[in-house]
Amino acid sequence: MIFGFVRVIATTVVAKERPVWEAGVGAAGLSMSHYLGADESGSYGFAYPFFIYRSEYIQADREGLRGKLFQRENLRLNISVNASLPVNSEDNHTREGMEDLDPMLEIGPTLQYRFYQSGDKYHSWKLDLPIRAGLTFDDFDITHRGWISNPSVVYSGGDSRWKQLVSIGPMFADRRYHEYYYDVEQEFVQGGREEYRAKSGYTGLKLSMSLRRKFNKLSVAGFVRYIDLHGAANEDSPLVKATDYLAFGIAVHW
Repeated sequence: MIFGFVRVIATTVVAKERPVWEAGVGAAGLSMSHYLGADESGSYGFAYPFFIYRSEYIQADREGLRGKLFQRENLRLNISVNASLPVNSEDNHTREGMEDLDPMLEIGPTLQYRFYQSGDKYHSWKLDLPIRAGLTFDDFDITHRGWISNPSVVYSGGDSRWKQLVSIGPMFADRRYHEYYYDVEQEFVQGGREEYRAKSGYTGLKLSMSLRRKFNKLSVAGFVRYIDLHGAANEDSPLVKATDYLAFGIAVHW
């Protein structure tokens, strides 16, 4: 989510300096596929504390963790983070008997080019060019699972209370990343699940839309995400049972 506000006092518009540190609590509900290509999904609900940190070079807030490495008027290089939830193979009939999928953290640089911004700065278009390393966590064991990229065209708009974000773009990953989700080794072969070796290349198309409404210290946000795997490099994997799906969620922060 993207945040911003303008404080109007009498007839004068002034910039309100935000504190370096803030703390709060949040609750969220999500419904999403077990993994890209799964025909089963999970629903998740959880509460959590959150912390906001703002400095010249590092920001941690409800948009995630970002490190500003380089910035010009319309060009910025950040460090960005994404994550996926674990999957117990006992809960997914397609992966039954296979190893569980551990939670994955994706981290890496993102080059952002803003090619349009309205005069009031409430509406903008930009091009995001990220490349992230995928890291899985099994207790204290961290494993590098390859690289993924999702170049996207991103629109953001809104005002001091409403904020919307729309992005669309293809996803690509190397073989090492794809094999974690789509490989089937000989020991896991069974009826309807033949041996398979994943390939690098096109992962799918992702369209995301989010909307946020701010009420003083309270904010409510929701998102919808559509993934299309038609034409993906590993569409023929026996672990790919669905070629498109929707994910959605809602969160409340105070």
